[in-house]
Amino acid sequence: MLTRVSEALVKPGREQEFVARVRDLVRTFPEIYDGLVGHEVLVDLDDPRRVQYVSRWRDEQALENYAGPGWRTDPVTFPDEDEYLQRPLALRHFQDVS
Repeated sequence: MLTRVSEALVKPGREQEFVARVRDLVRTFPEIYDGLVGHEVLVDLDDPRRVQYVSRWRDEQALENYAGPGWRTDPVTFPDEDEYLQRPLALRHFQDVS
């Protein structure tokens, strides 16, 4: 299983709007993307400008079907997302080794 973490640093004052937009966009992902095991939108308790979208994928092929062939380096964004962000998304991937 692979875990993908996209972290946004949101402009001050845009946090609630950004989170609402992300939650609305990803709510149908489990029905759309085969191999999506689970996902959540997380807001940092100490800095609500830091928002993560964490998704867990069955395998590399399922993740590639979602994010495209550049899944390791290319974040998935929504239109006008950069209007909310102080910097481009940070993207990390983790493999479950348990």
